[in-house]
Amino acid sequence: MTPIFSFLLSRLMFEVSANPADASIINSYGGLVLGIAALDGLLLGSKYFLMETSAIRWVTRLRNTAFARVLSQDKTFFDRPTNAPASLAQVLVKDADDARSLVAVVMGQCVVVIAMMGLGLVWAMVWGWQLTLVGMAIGPVFVGVMGVQSGLVAKAEVRNKRAREEVARVYYEVRFLHLIFFGGEDLC
Repeated sequence: MTPIFSFLLSRLMFEVSANPADASIINSYGGLVLGIAALDGLLLGSKYFLMETSAIRWVTRLRNTAFARVLSQDKTFFDRPTNAPASLAQVLVKDADDARSLVAVVMGQCVVVIAMMGLGLVWAMVWGWQLTLVGMAIGPVFVGVMGVQSGLVAKAEVRNKRAREEVARVYYEVRFLHLIFFGGEDLC
C-alpha cells in the first residue's frame, strides 16, 4: 500500500499546485488518498494481529513440546548444572519469547519489504527503466550497510541475552536463599 499511497499523494500535491481551480480532480485524489490511508491502516493492523497470533501459537506449541521432552528425561539429566531448573525455565520462557519476536516482527517486516521492493521495482521499470537501473546500482552498498547493521544488532542482542540470564540467575539464587532462611514466605 505504501507505493500506491505515495503515488496518489504525489499526484494530489501536483494537482493542488498545478491547477487549484479544478476542485473535482483535487477532491477525487484527496478521497483516494484518504481511502488508501484508511485501507493501509486496516491492513497494517491485520498484519500485526495475524503475525502476533501465529507467533504466539507457534511459541506455545514449541514450549509444550520442549516441556514434554524435558519431563521425559531421566534424573541424571537434571543432575548436570547446565540443566538446573532455573536455566531450563530461562530457556523455555525467555528464549521462546525471543523466537516469538522473530516470527511476529522480523518475518512480517521481511514480507512487507520484499513486497514493497518487488512492486516498486516493477513500477519503476514500467515508468522509466533507465533511471531504475541507475538506482539499482546502489543496491550492493545498501546490502553492505545492512549487513554491518545486522552484525552490530546481533552482538547487542547477545550481550542483552547474557545480561538477562545473569539477572535471572541472581534473582533465582536470592529467592532460593530467602526461602531457605525465612521459610515458605513469599519474597514479594
